[in-house]
Amino acid sequence: MINKIGIIEKLLTGDYQSPFSRKNIKLPIEEIVITPSILNYQFRHFKKFENKKNLIISGVKSFESLGNKVKEKFNQEKIKYEIKILENYQSTVDYASSIASSFKEYDNIICIGSGSVIDLCKFISNQNNQGLFVYLSSLSAAATTSTVSLTEGGIKISVKSKIPEAIVIDLDNLKSAPARLLRSALGDVLCRTTCQVDWLTSHFLLETFYDETPFALQYEDEKILLNHSQKILIGDEETLAALSRMTLLNGIAAIIIGSTHAGSMGEHLISHYIDMFMGDEHPGSLHGEQVGIATLLLSKMQNDILNSSKTPQFLEINYDLIIFENIFGKDAGSNLHKQFQNKLFTQKSLTDINKKLIKNWSDYKKTIIKFAVHTDKIKKSFINCGAACTNGDLNIPDDFFQNAVENAYYLRDRFSYLDIMQYLGCIDKYSKNLI
Repeated sequence: MINKIGIIEKLLTGDYQSPFSRKNIKLPIEEIVITPSILNYQFRHFKKFENKKNLIISGVKSFESLGNKVKEKFNQEKIKYEIKILENYQSTVDYASSIASSFKEYDNIICIGSGSVIDLCKFISNQNNQGLFVYLSSLSAAATTSTVSLTEGGIKISVKSKIPEAIVIDLDNLKSAPARLLRSALGDVLCRTTCQVDWLTSHFLLETFYDETPFALQYEDEKILLNHSQKILIGDEETLAALSRMTLLNGIAAIIIGSTHAGSMGEHLISHYIDMFMGDEHPGSLHGEQVGIATLLLSKMQNDILNSSKTPQFLEINYDLIIFENIFGKDAGSNLHKQFQNKLFTQKSLTDINKKLIKNWSDYKKTIIKFAVHTDKIKKSFINCGAACTNGDLNIPDDFFQNAVENAYYLRDRFSYLDIMQYLGCIDKYSKNLI
């Protein structure tokens, strides 16, 4: 019986002390398992299924991937369950609310899936106050986050949700997973590099809260993935375990710090913009694929600024309400415009921030650059396992992607290098000269 969760074990027991906050961290999750095969593992959480009404929820492809193996294990342990396969599901608040009311009679929701299916199950179980247990059909940080990303009124929003009581990853299942899903997982987790630089810069310039803890938990596994990504495709168990741990830790970060700042910054805004506005023209690219190509672009922006001898000096930007309404519609535009003020440097505050940059940028830069990874190193990791590196690789037209790069910073009050490039008046350099 093997469990390859590494440092996560200390987070489950409460024995991990952050070297930064000096506080012990204990996750509100009872069991996390990364094992070669679920058929050979004795799960503690199975006791929660005894004499209960258990519902397995899955998508069509997710169930094809892992459903029969989970059924075999449940039958082996004489667990009673019903199954609901979701077809043509939608990642919207309205859809999630409607199906939640249909599943109130069950005590436990057992999710077999990833991404959107997990989000729906987390919403449902939270709405109905049910037990939640997640079996990942492919890797997704959605399993461990305390929020879900759903669409309401055409805009992606974060909604409070249930944190699973148990999360399970079957490595043998990952070995037979489509290579594209593994590449997508890699693209999603390597945004650690850009998230940390974005958030730390925001901390220095806007005095937003910052905690290195969730990043420090990922450094060792990130080294494995940056240097050995090609082993993902040959089913190397240790590399797949590293990818699994980093995926889970990417979501666990949100539990530790109470927000998604450690796993969703400028690169995710670009991905959200693609999902929100491509409509029927969306090429079907995966979340992690989109985050991966956006990570390369953000990394290029960050490295250019951090390796420059010039001190940034910000110019005033146009933030008129009409811009937001033209892009997002009247209601959503108005809400986003209000939210945008939280990270905005106005004409008055620009004087102060530029003085702050002149005085402190050299010191800020010395700290920030320690956590940046050179863009070519990230790109090499993607290339070595055949992952997408450009919008063209994902069949996203240049003109649309240019709009995404230029407008994504309007979406949230997260301050990133998308904002910095706007303030420096050089976003065009990146949107019109795509790497």
